[in-house]
Amino acid sequence: MLEALRNATGGWIAKIFIGLLVMSFAVWGVADIFGGYGATTVATVDDTEISSADYQAEFQREMRSLSNRLGRNVNFDEATKMGLNTQVLLRLIGDAAIESQAKSLGLGITGKAVTGRLMRESAFKGSDGRFSQERYYQLLQANGLTEQEFLTRQHRAMILGQLTETILSSTLVPKTVLEVTNKFRNETRKLRYFAAPLARLGEIGEASEEKLRDYYNTHKSEFRAPEFRKVGMISFKPEVLTKEIEVSDSDIKAYFEQNKARYGTPERRAFLQIPFPDEAAAKEAYEKLKNGADFMEVAQERGLLKGDIEFGLTAKDGVADEAVADVIFALPVNEISKPVKGGFATVVAKVTKIEPAVIKTLEDERGNIRKILAGERVAERILDAYDKIEDERAGGSTLAEVAKKLDLKYIEIAEVDLSGRDGDGRLVGEFALQRAALQAVFQAEVGLESEPVETPGQGYIWFDVLKITPERLKAFSEVKEAAAAKWRENEERALMSKKGQELVDKLRAGEKLTDLAGTFGAEVKETRALKRSDSGDGLPNAVIQQAFALKQGAFGSSSATDGKSRIIFEVAETKQPGSLNADVRQKIEAAIIPEIGDDLIIQYVRGLRDSFSVNINQQVFDDATAGRAYSGQRGGPRNHVF
Repeated sequence: MLEALRNATGGWIAKIFIGLLVMSFAVWGVADIFGGYGATTVATVDDTEISSADYQAEFQREMRSLSNRLGRNVNFDEATKMGLNTQVLLRLIGDAAIESQAKSLGLGITGKAVTGRLMRESAFKGSDGRFSQERYYQLLQANGLTEQEFLTRQHRAMILGQLTETILSSTLVPKTVLEVTNKFRNETRKLRYFAAPLARLGEIGEASEEKLRDYYNTHKSEFRAPEFRKVGMISFKPEVLTKEIEVSDSDIKAYFEQNKARYGTPERRAFLQIPFPDEAAAKEAYEKLKNGADFMEVAQERGLLKGDIEFGLTAKDGVADEAVADVIFALPVNEISKPVKGGFATVVAKVTKIEPAVIKTLEDERGNIRKILAGERVAERILDAYDKIEDERAGGSTLAEVAKKLDLKYIEIAEVDLSGRDGDGRLVGEFALQRAALQAVFQAEVGLESEPVETPGQGYIWFDVLKITPERLKAFSEVKEAAAAKWRENEERALMSKKGQELVDKLRAGEKLTDLAGTFGAEVKETRALKRSDSGDGLPNAVIQQAFALKQGAFGSSSATDGKSRIIFEVAETKQPGSLNADVRQKIEAAIIPEIGDDLIIQYVRGLRDSFSVNINQQVFDDATAGRAYSGQRGGPRNHVF
């Protein structure tokens, strides 16, 4: 895997995991933009092609992801009715537009920069704070991505970051937005409240057979048994095989010597950077700075804030513009650079802090290197077994027969549902964290051979579906006790809601909160000053949100966290936030500038749409969506372009 990272061209993991590229859904409106050309090309954006294979892989991945979110299989008809096929295509068009623009500007990302970002990304770090190969594969698996697909997305995201860096660096927040946001975030409420226990609010008797049957009949969706499947499988788990591999000290030492540069922490620098639209403006500012002008004051003349020009400790490969990075990492501390013509703007920079590189010793890395070498050898063993298993299956053998012939462990799972649980609700260990394998099992049919599923860490699962037990409505006799418990919970909620409103009505009529609390033997408590975002003093969030919809002196009620009492409260105090000071302003800007930036990126990519010709081959698109090869026999394509 690390070899793949060294050679790959990827992008910025943080942008991938917050779904930056998904914004292209908003960018590309549904339009009739169809044209005809290559039999395996779904669409072209300028000279960038979107192949049928790429589209199909993405469409299938999105179907699996949607099935996972809904907890059930989503079939082809449902997916197309939801417009999933169009969404996927439009996102790929957005990606292609970004690529085309990057080509026209000659932008690119080095493999070294990608590797550096991935190795430092916190999402991939283990408990020891270092890059975890296992964690990396688990996250890819959870998102239904192969390593190469992920790296490709990384590359696109990082390119988009390069394209939009200058735009985002000058983002300003309107004063009105700052004031409204400050009020929403920093307004406070103090509450006085007590908890009225369910036992003192009223009694709920036992439900009759008739009431339980009525509840069962009106809530049948709560009593359905999911579809179960009986599965036979062979599983290769790298984490298990790795423990059986022997790695010599000489092998560990040789690996360390060959890769010494990768161990440790690279030099990092904190710096200030002001971008200018042209070299003349940069030279003018440089002269001012050289003659003693304050860096921040010069930035403010450009309409920039501290957060726009200040960069914390960053490795050289973390600076997107290589020309600027070269200058910054050659400057002494506190020296101002001459204007640097970068790929996006001409900048003047100043280094404020240098953190030297730290190199680890062989002893520091011995354990990690052993894992890497063992992992590589496990991969070789798995690959060898993969070929043998596939050869046997091609000859018509069942998995049980393959396992017996090759002396492999064969497992039979009596029942498992799409969530990975058996009929008693227990997690089936063989499918723990194996979401992709579960999806594949529930898309397969009895008696038909299925492709092996790659698991985290480059392991594999082969499976045969042996039996399918359809989803069904459980009989009343099976769920009578569960129905009784659910009926009681429903009745308790209804009773507490009704009684809570009656108590609030009494308070509105003039009864004192302390007197009302006394009738329940309860104590009135007072909260600290709470903001909307607080989860304070043991009160449920519903109480706090309700309180911010009420004026001072108003009353409300809500279920307590334990579900066995009702919170009755009074808004004792409301307080507006003070005027915006520099610290509050900076915090608000740091929180909402990314949101404004997202809108700017959407507008930017819409602009790309206007500068490129986009064509879609309707026939190839339809065939690829249905999982067919392009037929080319349904009449000429409709020809439309942007």
